[in-house]
Amino acid sequence: MGEIFLVGVDHRAPVEVREKVAVRKDDIKDYLLRIKAIPGLKEAVLLSTCNRTEFYAVVGDVAKPGAMEFFKLSRGDYEEISRYIYVHEGEKAVRHIFRVACGLESMVVGEDQILGQVKEAWERSKESQSSGKILNRLFLDAVTLGKKVRSEVKISDVPLSVSYIAVKFIEEFFGSLKGKKVFVLGTGKTGRITIKNLIHKGVEEVFVTSRTWERALALKEEIPEVNLVPYEEKYRAMARCQIVISASGAPHYTVDREKFAQIYTGGGVAFLDLSVPRDIDPEVARLPNVQIFTLDDLKKTAEENQKKRLYLAKKIEEMVDSAVKDYLNWLKTLQVVPVIRKVSDFANTVCAEEFENLTRRLQNVDDEEKRQIKRAMERICSKMTAVYLETIKHLALFAGGDFDG
Repeated sequence: MGEIFLVGVDHRAPVEVREKVAVRKDDIKDYLLRIKAIPGLKEAVLLSTCNRTEFYAVVGDVAKPGAMEFFKLSRGDYEEISRYIYVHEGEKAVRHIFRVACGLESMVVGEDQILGQVKEAWERSKESQSSGKILNRLFLDAVTLGKKVRSEVKISDVPLSVSYIAVKFIEEFFGSLKGKKVFVLGTGKTGRITIKNLIHKGVEEVFVTSRTWERALALKEEIPEVNLVPYEEKYRAMARCQIVISASGAPHYTVDREKFAQIYTGGGVAFLDLSVPRDIDPEVARLPNVQIFTLDDLKKTAEENQKKRLYLAKKIEEMVDSAVKDYLNWLKTLQVVPVIRKVSDFANTVCAEEFENLTRRLQNVDDEEKRQIKRAMERICSKMTAVYLETIKHLALFAGGDFDG
C-alpha cells in the first residue's frame, strides 16, 4: 500500500531560502512528472506558495528517497536549504496537511488563503495523474475539514493586524459603519488595508489624501472607490466626515488643533491615530464632540483577540484529531480490501456451485422456482459474508494485524 511521506520548507525559513525552492505554477506539471520518476514513489502532490513548498508522496517498500531529492531542481545552495527542511511520515504527515488546510501552520494562524492553495495543488496533481487513491482521499479530507473549520469556527473573523482591528474597533464604537463618511490620511500599507476593510464594511464614502500626490493617484488605481483630496484641503474634507483615520508615519503632527478648529462645525468626529509618533494633536480632543483613539486603545482589543484565536485554535486542533483518526481508520481498511475480495469471490463461487448441484438433483422445478431458489441462496450468502467482512474490518482497525490475504 505504501506510506505517506512529506518533505517541506515553510515560513520559518528566510525568504532567500523560500524563493529558491518555490515552484512556479507553469512548472508544477513538469516538476510532478520528475518527482514521480523517483524510484519507489507511487503518488505525489506538490504544494508551493509564497510561504511554503511541500512535497507529499506515497512511497513503496523500497528505501525512502532522501529529502534533498525533492529539491534537486531548486536553485541555490543545497546545504543552506537543508537546514530548513522538515520531514514527516505516516500519521505526522497526515496531521500536517490537515493543520495546513485549517490555517494552523500559517504565519497568521487561521488565515483563509491557504485552503484554496491546498485545493489547487491537489487539482493540479490529479490533472497530471501524479496523485492516486491514498493522496486523493487525504487531500479531499483536508479540504473538507478546512471548509468545515472556516464555516463553524470562523477564526479568521477575529482580527490580529492593526488595520483589521482598527476597523473593527471603530465599527463597534459606532455600532455600524454603513452610511458613514471616512477620511484616511496616509497611503501606505496600513492605510490601504484599512481602506479596503472600510469599503467592505459598507461605509458611504472614503476620502484619502497623501503628502505625495503620485502615491494618492496610485492608490486610486488600486482602489477606484476612494475620493482623492489634495493635501492642502485635508481639513475641509475631515470636517465633513464622522471618522478620521491617520496612518501617515510622519515625524510630527499632521492634524493641528487650530487649523482643524477653524473648519470644524461641531457635528462630531472620531479620530483614530494609527501612527507612532502620533499624527493627531491630542489637543484636538478638547473640541466639542471629538474623540481621539490611539494604538493604546487598540492594544486591549488585540490582546483579547489573541486569546480568542488561541481558544479557537484549540477547537480546530480537536477537529483535526478527529479527522486524522477517521483517515487513518480508512487507511487501515485498505489493508483488508484484498481479503474482502477473496472472501466475496469465494462466497459467490460456492453459492453458484451449490445452486447448480441442487438444481440438478431437483425434479419438476420450473425456471421461476429456480430463480427464487437462487435469490434465496444469494441472500443467505450475502448476509453471512457481511458478518465476516465486518469482523475483518474490525480486526484491521483495532487489532492492528497485517492482512496479506
